[in-house]
Amino acid sequence: MTARIELALVSPEKSFEEFAGNLAALPSLAGAEAVRSRVVLQDLETGVDGWRLWVGTEEGQSTVHAVEQLRPILPGLSRCRECVRPTAGDLAASLSGFGDVLPSLEGRDVEPGPAREMRRVQWRIGNVLATLTAENGERIILTFAAPRDDESAFDGMFSLAREAVDSLPLLLLADANAGTVASSDAPVIYASKLDLPKQSTTREAFLEIAASVALHWFGNDAGARHSLDVDRVHQLRVAQRRLKTLLKLFPEYVDEAWNETVAPDLKWFGDLLADARDWDVFTDTALTAFAAADAGGPSWQNAIDAANTKRLAAREKLGEALRSRRYLLLSLAFVEWLGRLDARPEDEPVPLMDYAKTHVRKLYRKIARVPDLATLDVPSRHRVRIHAKRLRYALEFLRSLTTQRTHGSIAKRLGRLQTVLGEGNDAAVAAERLATLPEASDYQRGFARAWAAVSEEKDAREGERILRSIGRPRVKTLD
Repeated sequence: MTARIELALVSPEKSFEEFAGNLAALPSLAGAEAVRSRVVLQDLETGVDGWRLWVGTEEGQSTVHAVEQLRPILPGLSRCRECVRPTAGDLAASLSGFGDVLPSLEGRDVEPGPAREMRRVQWRIGNVLATLTAENGERIILTFAAPRDDESAFDGMFSLAREAVDSLPLLLLADANAGTVASSDAPVIYASKLDLPKQSTTREAFLEIAASVALHWFGNDAGARHSLDVDRVHQLRVAQRRLKTLLKLFPEYVDEAWNETVAPDLKWFGDLLADARDWDVFTDTALTAFAAADAGGPSWQNAIDAANTKRLAAREKLGEALRSRRYLLLSLAFVEWLGRLDARPEDEPVPLMDYAKTHVRKLYRKIARVPDLATLDVPSRHRVRIHAKRLRYALEFLRSLTTQRTHGSIAKRLGRLQTVLGEGNDAAVAAERLATLPEASDYQRGFARAWAAVSEEKDAREGERILRSIGRPRVKTLD
């Protein structure tokens, strides 16, 4: 059984031979021998979770591969254990040879899937194996593999990846199961529900939650490079907010490497996302509401058209960022940081249950102890909204550890509080944003200010009612 870590990138280009030539010309690969081959692959459907099995035939010799994907599963970066055995007579006899690692395969009648041909070029650079593949003329995938516990090989793997993306069109492989590079019709990905074991340590939980956030983030960015619609911008923004909440919930993992290699470009990307999302809300929600409420007044179309122009410009700027090397290097830095954290030994494990109880209590106090929302100014109410959002995301992360009432009615009320206070804040921001549009009339600017004043007062009263109905979240006891 061989343990390794792999980094996978995908090229949007279709010319395998041209790409292979350009890759071989990179300084780090120029002196390495390129080994070419063609392999016929057949997947084996076994129904064993966490394992992938296939038969590979090369130059008349067949082998059976069993690969276990270890958690957490990150976009582009995976840890795995692989066992390879030569075929022995029929397939059933070959699978019986995995009885020491996969006892459930004993006696199983497994039919191989359709055969598909893969072209492959490999280079060995120290302890790093670089592999370029293309199956059936489809997407080109570049992987770098290193022994799991070899820190210098891990460094070399990411150094090679950065060298490759500096010169070649490559993207982080967000979904290893997707058949093609994501396009404009790729589905929008939403945050997944987590099921953290009660016996988890804080680091195990942090890594599992971070992997979930990464799948939410990178699951949307590939499609966003082709088509940035409102939903995809929103989900990218939500993923970034969930990431910020995660770092606030577990601040001990924010180290020097994060601050130096990830945080600066993450802020650059986050600011572009925020601007695009704010123009979406302003154009589609605020101005639409103003125009509907002022149906008998002057036309709002000039202001709406001007806002839409600004919205499209912000979205185009975000799209350019998503297609930039700076963004890909940010993606690499993020998964490298998580990979290093996962590889480090956990010196003093902290039980997640105790940690969760303490920090959920602290987050709840930040909203429960505030004065009447109607007495607060707009910035103070906005801070309450941020605290409510962080508590809601924390309860989503820790859902499997909380009582049914907590992840049910309490989480819903937190969401409602966030929405109500958000509407008041959006109205205030919309009035300020409208004031910057030359196409808006003085009458419309005044209308927006009046709307914001009424909305802030109404939403503060409703927010106060919801806030006082939110009970204390409870974390289960460890049986």
